Amino acid sequence: MNKPYNPKQQAILDAAKRAFLANGYSGASVEAIAIAAPVSKPTLYHHFKGKQELFAAVIAEQCEALLSTLAEVRTDIGNPAAGLRAIAGAFVDLIYAEEALQLYRLIIAEQQQFPELGELIYRAGPEPVLGQLSAYLAELNTSGVLPIDDIETSSRLFLNMLKGDQHFRCLLGLQAGLDDRAKQRLIDAAVSLFLKGHNYAA
Repeated sequence: MNKPYNPKQQAILDAAKRAFLANGYSGASVEAIAIAAPVSKPTLYHHFKGKQELFAAVIAEQCEALLSTLAEVRTDIGNPAAGLRAIAGAFVDLIYAEEALQLYRLIIAEQQQFPELGELIYRAGPEPVLGQLSAYLAELNTSGVLPIDDIETSSRLFLNMLKGDQHFRCLLGLQAGLDDRAKQRLIDAAVSLFLKGHNYAA
């Protein structure tokens, strides 16, 4: 069940997200976040005990927002190419979004101070995609449409094809996130290689 919408709490989270993404954890102050919200410091502390709890809340909210496309993914057992493209599209939109890239960089920068956030990011992002893909591949395998010996390994290999060097370059700031045409080329190549690797004949 979703939490009731609270305008002041949301304003604090929005201001905190801007501050953390722009300045990192250490460079963002509670005072500046309260001013940007705008709320008083007592109001901020009424909703969040301190900067650490606020940071964790921002990360959690961002993870939920980045996963919104997954709820819309529809797969078809009779058309594995289309089903894989749908899952791949959601995953690529998830990991190459500019805010997602900023979020990953921020988590890496603050990993020593907040080791639990790495697990939060994984549980809220890659893990659900991996679970959804594995469930779909299991259906394809059970139905005899696409024989797969090792569901988990095949799922991980498929998602890794969608990341690889390009995603790492984006994280390092060596290139911008992918445009729609580049995303489609990447998805088509990954789906084609995956199906050929499993001896699928359309």
